[in-house]
Amino acid sequence: MKNIRRIAAGVLAAAAVLTPVAAHADTPYAQASAEVDMDGSLIEGSHVTDVWHPYRGVYCVAVDESVDLTGPVAIHATPIGEYSTPRSLSVELNPSACGKQRLDTIAVYSQVGFRVRADSAFYLTVS
Repeated sequence: MKNIRRIAAGVLAAAAVLTPVAAHADTPYAQASAEVDMDGSLIEGSHVTDVWHPYRGVYCVAVDESVDLTGPVAIHATPIGEYSTPRSLSVELNPSACGKQRLDTIAVYSQVGFRVRADSAFYLTVS
């Protein structure tokens, strides 16, 4: 039983060490990518023209004309940081939550429970 606990502890430690490296991985095949702080400021981005934070738990990311959001596209949002409760992120294309509907905008919604919005920092990739 002690060996199983040691192996499990080793796996968890390895995952904790490797997770930050994977989170900062380069995204060479992405059309756009962004690292957004919980206050809505853009920390780092590629092919992103604007980011704003209109409401609690709602972030809007505008991409430049080189990003094709009309065809098949994969959009992935990953929360970053440590929080007292787990965060769940979802995305929406051409959202009304970001003001008038724009074809170049992606909304990222962050919540802690069923429809309870909460701010969080995140990575966004558009492939």
